[in-house]
Amino acid sequence: MGTLTLSASAHLWEQFLVGALDGEVASIPEAPPILSRWQRSRALGAPSTGLPDEGPSVAGVALIERRARLEPVWHEVRDILDLLAAAPMPSGRVALLADREGVILATRSSGGDFRDHADYVRLVAGACWDEVSRGTNAIGTALVESSAVAVVGPAHYAQRHHGLVCYAAPVKDPFGEVVGVLDITGPASGADPLVLVAVASIAHSAEARLREVAWARVAAAARGGLEAHLSREDGPVLLIEPPGRVRRLNGAARSLLGMESSRGDVSPGRVLGLSWRALKDAALRGHALEARHQASGAMWRVHAEAVGEGDSALAVLVRLEPRATHVTARMRPVVAEVIPDEGAWARLKGSDPEHRATLREAARFAPTTLPVLLLSETGTGKELLARAVHDASAVASGPFVAVNCGALSGTLLESELFGHAPGSFTGARAGGADGKLAAADGGTLFLDELAEMPAALQVMLLRVLEDGGYSRVGESRVRHSRFRLIGATCRDLEAAVREGTFRSDLYYRLQGAVLRLPPLRERVDLPELARSLLTELCVEGGHPPSTLSAEALARLRAHAWPGNVRELKTVLRLALVRAGGESVVSAAALPPELGRASAPSPAVEQQPVSATGLRELEAHAILEALSRSGGNVARAARLLGIARSTLYRMVERFGLKLPPRS
Repeated sequence: MGTLTLSASAHLWEQFLVGALDGEVASIPEAPPILSRWQRSRALGAPSTGLPDEGPSVAGVALIERRARLEPVWHEVRDILDLLAAAPMPSGRVALLADREGVILATRSSGGDFRDHADYVRLVAGACWDEVSRGTNAIGTALVESSAVAVVGPAHYAQRHHGLVCYAAPVKDPFGEVVGVLDITGPASGADPLVLVAVASIAHSAEARLREVAWARVAAAARGGLEAHLSREDGPVLLIEPPGRVRRLNGAARSLLGMESSRGDVSPGRVLGLSWRALKDAALRGHALEARHQASGAMWRVHAEAVGEGDSALAVLVRLEPRATHVTARMRPVVAEVIPDEGAWARLKGSDPEHRATLREAARFAPTTLPVLLLSETGTGKELLARAVHDASAVASGPFVAVNCGALSGTLLESELFGHAPGSFTGARAGGADGKLAAADGGTLFLDELAEMPAALQVMLLRVLEDGGYSRVGESRVRHSRFRLIGATCRDLEAAVREGTFRSDLYYRLQGAVLRLPPLRERVDLPELARSLLTELCVEGGHPPSTLSAEALARLRAHAWPGNVRELKTVLRLALVRAGGESVVSAAALPPELGRASAPSPAVEQQPVSATGLRELEAHAILEALSRSGGNVARAARLLGIARSTLYRMVERFGLKLPPRS
């Protein structure tokens, strides 16, 4: 973490205020560093004098909630801040923790004459010390520059703070986002550069501890899937932890290493000559290694995959292949090993490398509280992925609530999300409704087609994400809901931000983990996926086991799949009905136009599927099933593998007529 000390004389500050230095800030390379910071403060509209009651303040429940969000950081630093605040100093000092918006959450004071002055300048819980409110100051400037900062005396933009010396350092979460600021402030006469070193060191220690806790959760969530995979892999696979200890290994690896147990303290360096550092570097850089087995002299190709993030990888998953069998660069990489094989994860089928890499990334982020943004085309399985992330999250025991923002008008969507008071509008429920935000409290809220949300609702959602507070339509009472947010869209959000149709502040607030499921036309595992879905549909629809003919697979490969996996599933469902129980589904059972001409690839902002698209296929499948069942809705539903109530809804949605029963 870099450090920056800003100092200035009162004369320099006065010259800047009257504009005497404006030209020098831009034209003189050796201009004092403080000038650019003061210039930024002036552009933000910060007051240069300051009043006792200046700046926003947070109190009551809102302050308690802010403290709760930073409790992990406070837990790590409070004892040492107590010691620093209590260290002998003639006039005293204040140690404090502020959040990422510059709001002071808690303070510790060493007493002395400075305590009253600290109260006077509002170094108290609830006061905001961002640069907008107070100009250049250690807390606000550390937040802006993401660096440890000392601001000494007149270097403060507000004259009221010229008697202070402030030392602050940002605290970042394991993903590099600033979550809070540590600060020690005292009288300017007691300035000591070693205090900045101490504050930066405390912040660094807090970050290391937060990383340790976060990666422990990630590893705990991943190891179940890792160990299950170890037992099924044919070749040698090992899970290795620092400083090179074998944590887990499968039978093939036990034979290679000469170990009897599935775990132990043997290092792969003893038999393969590979150090922990070499394995970790290979995993982080995506490089393969070659190693020689010391006993047999056989050469092995080593694929390493990091479990964790960045340089804080807790473990490395290693798969060994005899060098002679390494024949293709597109060989299935070690990416499925951190993905559980049960629940919602199991429904995200396929071995396509990009698809599996996305699942691996999702599994890593699932245990965290970060928001998740799914940027993928319609029909790729965004809701399935959202459910899988929820199931692997810390709020898995809570509800999963899905809302399609593109299916409702702005007014209805507001009522659906926030709820409404009794009689708040025509058609409102007599008893009112709590809405989806209330339903998602303690769980996950999945907002599909997020880009379709009207601008006014985007503002309201942003406020909810900031502090959890909202009000029902037609009601002034503030309610609260805490939930994990997963958003999804098939549109280009960056373009929407540039065009002004999507708020940039909401976009950046949603950018926690950004995941992209590849469209079906770009996947290399379509035959495998088609066979797997066909087997699943046979079970759901009560069909005898079926396979796809070579010609049918060729037709499937030739299609552009604008409706992605959803379209593939509908095509296969229709083919099963047409095949009439045959053990091999031939090309004749597929829609005649499928794969005959390659349709243009959808743009990033996906266009509706045209006349040969998904809705028409679904309608065609329904009519085919009803025809084959002689109008028997229950039997048609079984053929399609859906519930009878679902079939009735689809018939109504497509404007179809039920044929008379024969």
